[in-house]
Amino acid sequence: MQSDHLDRFYRTTLAALSPIVDTLRLMCGAIRHAFNRSSLAELEEVERLRDNLTLDIDEFFNKVEQLQQDKINKGNLRLIQLAGVLTHLEHIGAEISNMAGPVQRKIREAVMISDQDFYHLNDLFTRVKGLLRGLADLFHAENQPLKRYLFNEANNLIEGCFQRETEHETRMTQSFGQPHAFAIYLAILEQQKRILQHLIDIIGIVDKRFESRD
Repeated sequence: MQSDHLDRFYRTTLAALSPIVDTLRLMCGAIRHAFNRSSLAELEEVERLRDNLTLDIDEFFNKVEQLQQDKINKGNLRLIQLAGVLTHLEHIGAEISNMAGPVQRKIREAVMISDQDFYHLNDLFTRVKGLLRGLADLFHAENQPLKRYLFNEANNLIEGCFQRETEHETRMTQSFGQPHAFAIYLAILEQQKRILQHLIDIIGIVDKRFESRD
């Protein structure tokens, strides 16, 4: 039956998206290297990876769109789910790429980030990259504990980011610290929050029980 065929297509396509998630993880690593090493070359690597990511995602989009053009597949949930997952993966790539702006500013202006903020951003780089690894695993198997872990951990990290933003607002009004350093930190923090929200949204797409309530 057609529905069985599309169910198989859905499962095999999700598994085939693992290399795209791997590219996102490489982009995270390159951004982190650029941040820690003050390396403009690593920022160029981010854009190279982004270009490859776009090409790879477009191939999957084309396959899904071709199937959606068939009247018999109109409104098919599996195809809608795949299109949604691809869209969020594409957005994650864009958010990682957008971090290049504040990181480049840090490098070119030789801005010194406070130890506390430096530690927090490095922790976020590590944990977001780990969650993406878990997402790739999820694409290969139906795993409820993994879904719960990814969903809860991403939400906890977002909440932690909001708390840090509130702390920063207080510090900025009470101190004469580097405003450029504050701005760079908060800009990167915002991109990380958006990445985490896209990850949460992907989990909600593959399992409505984890759908965002926002």
